[in-house]
Amino acid sequence: MLILQLQRHHVDLLKQEARKVHPVEACAMLFGKLSKNEALVKKVEVAPNKLRSTARFEIDPMRVVAAFNEADEEGLEFIGLFHSHPAPAAPSPIDLKFMKLWGDALWLILSSTEGNLAAYQIKDDKVEEATIIIE
Repeated sequence: MLILQLQRHHVDLLKQEARKVHPVEACAMLFGKLSKNEALVKKVEVAPNKLRSTARFEIDPMRVVAAFNEADEEGLEFIGLFHSHPAPAAPSPIDLKFMKLWGDALWLILSSTEGNLAAYQIKDDKVEEATIIIE
């Protein structure tokens, strides 16, 4: 079972962004340190949702490249993606399709209607929920 560790200020930032753009899906990239069963978030890079959609999100590719380069310079690894749903914090059919493209990246989802967070990863073609620890 994978463990995703976040700082309280990261969670506050993500919730604030979700409130600000609701009902549009908020999105961000997560960077930090990875070990075998643990992902420790050290940096959250909030980015606008290019699609301005309530059902899908897209981050500008130039923004993605810049964030990856910056994280690399800081010695941080890509952990995964964050987005909000104006629905329960579970992957939608659209999410599941795109999760497969991102390999073992974690997908952190915030329900902007219920306020709860959940994280998922695709392993061996199966969706697994990660344990979230907020410090």
